[in-house]
Amino acid sequence: MTKRYGNIRVLRVLACLAVLITHLAPKMGAQGLAADLANLGASGVYLFFLISGFLACAERMQEKGGIAIYYIKRAFRILPLYYAVVLYNMALHGLVLKDVPPDPGGLYWLRYFFCTNAFLPAPDNFWGNLSATWTVSLFMAFYLCAPFLKKAVRDVKSGILLYLAAVALRYLWAGLGLSSYMMFFHYLHFFVLGMLVWQLGQLGKIRGTVDAAAVAASVWLVLAATGQKVDPFLPWSWLFAGITLLTDGFFAQKQDAKKGTGLLQKGISLLDSYSYSIYLVHAVVLDAVEMLAAHIFLPGPAVLALTLSLTAAGCLAARFLVERPAQKLGRRLVDAVRI
Repeated sequence: MTKRYGNIRVLRVLACLAVLITHLAPKMGAQGLAADLANLGASGVYLFFLISGFLACAERMQEKGGIAIYYIKRAFRILPLYYAVVLYNMALHGLVLKDVPPDPGGLYWLRYFFCTNAFLPAPDNFWGNLSATWTVSLFMAFYLCAPFLKKAVRDVKSGILLYLAAVALRYLWAGLGLSSYMMFFHYLHFFVLGMLVWQLGQLGKIRGTVDAAAVAASVWLVLAATGQKVDPFLPWSWLFAGITLLTDGFFAQKQDAKKGTGLLQKGISLLDSYSYSIYLVHAVVLDAVEMLAAHIFLPGPAVLALTLSLTAAGCLAARFLVERPAQKLGRRLVDAVRI
């Protein structure tokens, strides 16, 4: 999979860096055009959603214990570091700073332990997006549904129908004023688009891209005809779909053309292996840098240096103290299921 989908590695790295830039730029005092460009990095989140859907279709689930193994792998990949971030924040905000705001729903930290924000409304940002973790509940909700969605997306035609249904669900749910509940419905279409892209990729780059453009144009026309406001990230997702299709095999071929792996490929591989760590750790680091900046003046370059160095250190700590032990345990469970 790694060799065939070398473009996915590159896109995942770009998505990770885009999100980091979006969060870092305001802390560095970015304004005007620089701030506007940095804000475009928020679209990286939706590229992550698309990639998750794409890889879910590429995942093998036919072996013995296939779905169970899929769940174990996803859970042990996503949840350990996520829970480490939650526990860190519990210690910081609950025990040290003691600045935890009231939760009208009464769930408090249970919101994060049970990933409820994909289904229940969060009363404020503290309970909805602590350390930029709002997407984790959406990822987990999708991974729970992925084996069943994969069965529904049997080919291009069924993939298109499911994608159109997911887009319709997003607008229907918002129109009913229920967006704060079942937030997963609001974002499901990004994941399903990734699944459709995988099916379109089986048709070839050009044919798949043309068909993807036709689907995007149809959705746009229907939304315009019905007077619906187009979600600004919807066109971004279509662009990402086209890029994913057109770059299929490109990076793998470049690597095969050279005997050995070049420095650029090594760098991409390294960043990709740490992409999820960077995704979660950088937000924790930026919170700490912001608290430090409240007491001492930190110029933009200092914020940049601190963020990058502490994020790198945090990612290494996360890898050896959290992720590797968790993955080792996960492999043991997978082996047990296969017996």
